[in-house]
Amino acid sequence: MKIILSFIIFLFCISCNSDKKTNKELDKFNSPNEVLIGAIRWDAWSGGEITRKVERTLGPKKYHHRLPWFSKILNDSTVVIDGSQQEVMDKEIEFASYSGIDYWAFLLYPESESMSYALQQYLKSDQRNKINFCLILHNAFGVNEEQWPKERDRAVALLKEPGYQKVLDNRPLVFAFGLSYQGKNERFADFLKTAHNENLNPYTVFMGWNPLNDYKNESPLGFDAVSAYAMGSDDRTYSQLCERVEENYWMNAATGQVPYIPLITTGWDKNPRKDNPVSWELGDSYHQQDFFPSTATTEEIATHLERGLNFVRNNPKICAANTVIVYAWNEYDEGGWLSPTLGNQNQPVTDRLNAIKRIVE
Repeated sequence: MKIILSFIIFLFCISCNSDKKTNKELDKFNSPNEVLIGAIRWDAWSGGEITRKVERTLGPKKYHHRLPWFSKILNDSTVVIDGSQQEVMDKEIEFASYSGIDYWAFLLYPESESMSYALQQYLKSDQRNKINFCLILHNAFGVNEEQWPKERDRAVALLKEPGYQKVLDNRPLVFAFGLSYQGKNERFADFLKTAHNENLNPYTVFMGWNPLNDYKNESPLGFDAVSAYAMGSDDRTYSQLCERVEENYWMNAATGQVPYIPLITTGWDKNPRKDNPVSWELGDSYHQQDFFPSTATTEEIATHLERGLNFVRNNPKICAANTVIVYAWNEYDEGGWLSPTLGNQNQPVTDRLNAIKRIVE
């Protein structure tokens, strides 16, 4: 009953604030004094073979508390996850907007793949003006030579979409990672050249593991700043993971005085993928880990976020983009999420978003 009452209050607050949110949209997204909050989207939940695999990772009962809010539990070992309906995206926009998240960073997959479906839903939504978006370039770089020009032009065209997140006045924000294997550096250069030919000047951010070294290695390729996608860890607690992120990432950037966007972590627990391995991570070292950090409390996430926002405010020289990036909106089976989970009587559990809202109000 408590969960149901909490959710009713949550929906009432969304209703009361929706017009106000829309009316102040431009002020919110362009204020030089407000640190923007972005959240990474890894959209494995909208159908296709990847969805079948994450249904298996989150199928055991002990992981049901991590299921997306739009899931269905069939029994103690079987779940159905279907985020393909447009109403799911529309409601997620409401959730994110209400909490104070400013933009989603979508991992850009080839347009024909099911992993791109959520981005298509977002672009079709009549609610999309309530939250901005940007791209994380990685997977689209891996297409064959024949497909590449189309994917390059698609990525550049997305930078022109209404609601694309800008920083430093009018520069489209673009993240990228995993450029080490053959051909990706050339394709990133081709992407930049095409964007510049379209009179766009994207602010490009490399997601790596060591800010000082990453900037030295990647800035010659055209990157303006560095950040990270996530941090793996065998720490016992979430608070220890946060300490590691803040010391090894944030302070590394501050010491080296390199342009930086701080990572905010919401966790790292890949036990679901240890129990039911996914094909793209069969050889990864985490399969030998004995421990992962504990599940974060809502207040721990909010406190870590607050420290990250203050880091940006206190380091304006290196944090010129005036934003943080959160891992993640929906990495449910990997261990980092903000999006609501499935609660009792199929009601969304919004505790993490409520905690964020209290920080940004």
